Amino acid sequence: METIRALSSPQIIHGAVEAAVETDDRGSEQGQRRLLWRIDYLTDKCSLLLLSEAPPNLSLLVHQFGFPGVHEGETKSYLPLLDRLREGQRWRFRLRANPVRSSFKEKDEETGRGKVFAHVTPEQQKQWLIRKSATCGFSLEPDEFDVIHSEWKKFSKNQTGGRHQVTLRTVTFEGILTVVDPVLFRQTLIKGIGRAKAYGCGLMTIMPMGR
Repeated sequence: METIRALSSPQIIHGAVEAAVETDDRGSEQGQRRLLWRIDYLTDKCSLLLLSEAPPNLSLLVHQFGFPGVHEGETKSYLPLLDRLREGQRWRFRLRANPVRSSFKEKDEETGRGKVFAHVTPEQQKQWLIRKSATCGFSLEPDEFDVIHSEWKKFSKNQTGGRHQVTLRTVTFEGILTVVDPVLFRQTLIKGIGRAKAYGCGLMTIMPMGR
């Protein structure tokens, strides 16, 4: 029951993931560490993918969302994959992101900054990722990737002053990319793409073309 509730509320998984990668040193590193995660559906299995600098405590996540004693999770080093990146390589990719635009004509009453609006059509969403690719070390051909899933996520989170309602448009992209700048692309894979990283967006995964 807890797992089903968490799948509809990224805030729950966010809290669990944060707890799983906390270190004994709760100093300055706490707010600066890189942490990306994503829920993936492969055939009949639902998996939690997690990218962090420090090894996570998977037993906490398995106990809360998985099947203790049946599957205890698996960790792997990211470095061998990152070290393979070369200019001109083509990889299959998957990305769950939060494609948005800012309107400076309309101000957010709380922050004073331009309001943020979600891109809602597949063409808008694809164009958003093409623009992002130019600063992320890879390139895309419009006919070589697509939007395979898009949905609204609505949930509440605690903040100063009480509960705050969050509404996100999450989009899953799949297709083929070409590496243009290996150093920049490496940073993209580590740091993620776009907003809402705390809520399961931004993590891009890649695999060889032959698979």
